[in-house]
Amino acid sequence: MKAEIIAVGNEIVTGNTINTNAAYIAKQIQTIGITPKYHSAACDTLSEIQDVLSKGLERADVIFITGGLGPTEDDLTKEAVSYYLNKELFIREDIVQNMKAYFEKLNRYMPDSNKKQAAFPADAYILENKNGTAPGCILEKEDQYIVLLPGPPKEMKPMLDQYVLPYFKQKLDYCYHTIDIKLFGIGESEMAEKIKHLLGNFEDVTVAPYIGDNEVIVRITACGKNRGEVIERAETIKNNVCNCLGEYVIGYNEDKLENVILELIKQCNYTLATVESCTGGMLASTFVNSSGISSYFNEGIITYSNEAKIKYVGVSSDTLKMYGAVSRQTAKEMAEGIRIKAGVDIGLSTTGIAGPNGGSIEKPVGLVYIGIALRDETYVYELRLTGDRQAIREKTVKSLLVKLYKQLKQICT
Repeated sequence: MKAEIIAVGNEIVTGNTINTNAAYIAKQIQTIGITPKYHSAACDTLSEIQDVLSKGLERADVIFITGGLGPTEDDLTKEAVSYYLNKELFIREDIVQNMKAYFEKLNRYMPDSNKKQAAFPADAYILENKNGTAPGCILEKEDQYIVLLPGPPKEMKPMLDQYVLPYFKQKLDYCYHTIDIKLFGIGESEMAEKIKHLLGNFEDVTVAPYIGDNEVIVRITACGKNRGEVIERAETIKNNVCNCLGEYVIGYNEDKLENVILELIKQCNYTLATVESCTGGMLASTFVNSSGISSYFNEGIITYSNEAKIKYVGVSSDTLKMYGAVSRQTAKEMAEGIRIKAGVDIGLSTTGIAGPNGGSIEKPVGLVYIGIALRDETYVYELRLTGDRQAIREKTVKSLLVKLYKQLKQICT
């Protein structure tokens, strides 16, 4: 099946809102065998929505439309699609009651304008919205499908995963299995060179590289009629890729590095604390993303000034005078200082120059030191990073997490 993904909204077309929905839908539908072929967007008018829908139906089997399902007058997606298909809209009383219950749960009054969100063609397959007021739906046009989804990602994503993907799985003759291998510390071209014999389109299997969030991804997609055989085929290629790139592998599919680290910390029953300079709390915030981390993460400190480094984690004033705040020596003392003062097994530190100002010939923007004080051993790594201020901070956190992951993997597994 070929798919087109359409975003509806003036804010999308004008660039005031980034269309993250399209990327998410495209990635998810590939896992069940629907191939994204086209992306488009339309303003909040009946004619423009109908125009992109018409073009989409000429070239795709499934149309995914996000946005325009709200209660206001400029939310016209359902109206545009229904008029185009010559289908009348009817208020669904069961949906109205569900919406009222949703508002009552929030202790809010439901305006009459929200009833507009309960209007659907009689033959619509309704997609329940447990995270908002706008249900979605699936409409059929002969052998084609039109999927209407809400615009807010927190509503769209669970609706797609819980209802839409299972709906289409039942429609497909083949089953699909996808494995994403996440890599860090290797560039796309070097990775492709190392596994060039594995990349490409083969019989019932595709192996392709992608650039992720500060990582490289190798995606394996296998298909066939026997699910067991499909999974086995994908796992075989996964093992071959890992044999070539094992030192760079940091996870699979939806794995998040901080969650993987948490599981390792649990195995070793370690505790940790952080002291940050250039990352300004980003490292601690990343750990806090993991549910259950509170039993193992004791505290996080931001020591942006030299005075704070001395006061809170005991960095020597002589070290700062001799080597500076951005130095291997300071990173080491920061990591050891927080480990001792917090009474934990692991102390983590970051110090560097995130830019755009503050660099020099000796210490350019992007120079960062990260420290890991792991019980009786301390490891310090020098990083030479590129990008803007935010990118350097994000890369610093990711680099430290990767180093910590590799250390813990050796100890805890």
